[in-house]
Amino acid sequence: MVVKIVEMTREYAHIISTWTYDGEYSLYNHDEEFVNECMDDNHFAFTGADGKLLGYLCFGKEARIPTVEENVYDDNFLDIGLHIKPDLTGKKLGSTFLFKCMGYALEKFNTNRIRATIATFNKRAINLCIKSGFYSEQEVTHLKTKNKFVIVKRDV
Repeated sequence: MVVKIVEMTREYAHIISTWTYDGEYSLYNHDEEFVNECMDDNHFAFTGADGKLLGYLCFGKEARIPTVEENVYDDNFLDIGLHIKPDLTGKKLGSTFLFKCMGYALEKFNTNRIRATIATFNKRAINLCIKSGFYSEQEVTHLKTKNKFVIVKRDV
């Protein structure tokens, strides 16, 4: 599958804001406020060769969560957040998106050290990262929801 990373548009952000994930994955659901949050230099869309929206990614502080624990994030790693359209999850496309994201991070941000924060129940995403060379750094607690997350890191 051909995957391209393109600038985030209001149209793409609006579509993403309507995506609905089920069960515990609903924490990845957004509202209309998300549209304005995406209009910066740190949010990008994944599309197919036909321009159809497949997912999105964000970099930097937008990919972090507020944590109970202090001093969790330092500036030695670039944080990434990767989200796949709900009807494409579980279809073995994660590695395609992840490696495209890592290559883009290397090119655009000139970094080879990346970090992701993943909900601990999201075993698919954690396993994908571990199989892709990430290592588990620490478990943290979301400041507001008290949900548990794991921070994973990788040198590209």
